[in-house]
Amino acid sequence: MSNVGSDSPPQRAPWWWYPEPRRAVHDMAAQPFTALAPGQRWFRAIDVDAPAETVFAWVAQLRVAPHSYDLLDNYGRRSPQTLDRSLVDVHVGDSVMRIFTVTAVVPGASMTLGMNDGSPTRLFGRLSVHYSVDRLGDGSRLSAQLVVPPAAGAFKGLRQYALAWGDLVMMRRQLRELKRLAEKTAAGS
Repeated sequence: MSNVGSDSPPQRAPWWWYPEPRRAVHDMAAQPFTALAPGQRWFRAIDVDAPAETVFAWVAQLRVAPHSYDLLDNYGRRSPQTLDRSLVDVHVGDSVMRIFTVTAVVPGASMTLGMNDGSPTRLFGRLSVHYSVDRLGDGSRLSAQLVVPPAAGAFKGLRQYALAWGDLVMMRRQLRELKRLAEKTAAGS
């Protein structure tokens, strides 16, 4: 737990998750998003056997549902399993998963989210999340970089550590689900 609170997390759980250890991922830390906000950076990524455009189309679906553990974070409703092409055109100000707002977007490639004011911010802090999709051979890499503001209070280290584990569980499920749906969509094309 010695790295809790530092800007450069160790490349291990709960701060880092990428199930392809043989691939280099150092380029994730160099993305422009790292300069947007102070705080600890957490990285999650997964390789997807689908074109980047298809993967980003599924990332854009986060506007209506989290595609994670629906019982916990979608009020028990199942996240959509079919692609809604009307959601692919993402704009600054769009709502995402009810608790985030799009703060920056590169069409077809990335979107950055800021946490909305209210109970989510009080609970987790003013998180920022940057989703990006990069071409990787015939497929792509879907990555998410979170910037978590420095915690305050007596149990700040423990709180950050617990939040990192909780996010890892949820984000890993989300990325795997987006991968599954993108690969299914690509196979059906």
